[in-house]
Amino acid sequence: MTMLEISALPEGAPTPRRRPQPTERPNHLRVVAPAERMRRRLTPATAVVLTAIVFAVLLAVAVAHTLLVSGQVRLDELDGQLTSEQARYQELRKDVAELDAQTRIVGAAHELGMVTPDDLLYLQPPAADRSTVGPTTGDDPEPGADPTAGVPDQTWSAMKSLLGATGR
Repeated sequence: MTMLEISALPEGAPTPRRRPQPTERPNHLRVVAPAERMRRRLTPATAVVLTAIVFAVLLAVAVAHTLLVSGQVRLDELDGQLTSEQARYQELRKDVAELDAQTRIVGAAHELGMVTPDDLLYLQPPAADRSTVGPTTGDDPEPGADPTAGVPDQTWSAMKSLLGATGR
């Protein structure tokens, strides 16, 4: 193109670019010979070793899975046993509550021939002398000692009459 041709272009049209000049090839790129392009292949020994490693890893995974499953089976057994024992515990609590009911005890007493007394007398033990017996001294009454010692005579007499004892 000459100068005249450039001026003949309509206004606003892009101007043609120059072709880049050939440059030298970069130093890090080179042509590879066909002998160098061959892929490296696995040797039979390497293939055997890799196969053995893969087999060992798969075996380890299978063993770990087996252990997990057997542990889960044991947990399921324990869970079932826990459920049955909790049900048994609740049944035993119900039985104890029924056996401990006052109406059952009174009924059993009547069956044994016991009767309800006309008047109830509640016996109160005398207060212990804190200076001689108690948790601080730990003194227990001596064997053969008089159990009526320290008990007022009228209280002991009343108890003996209720118990049918003949006296001492």
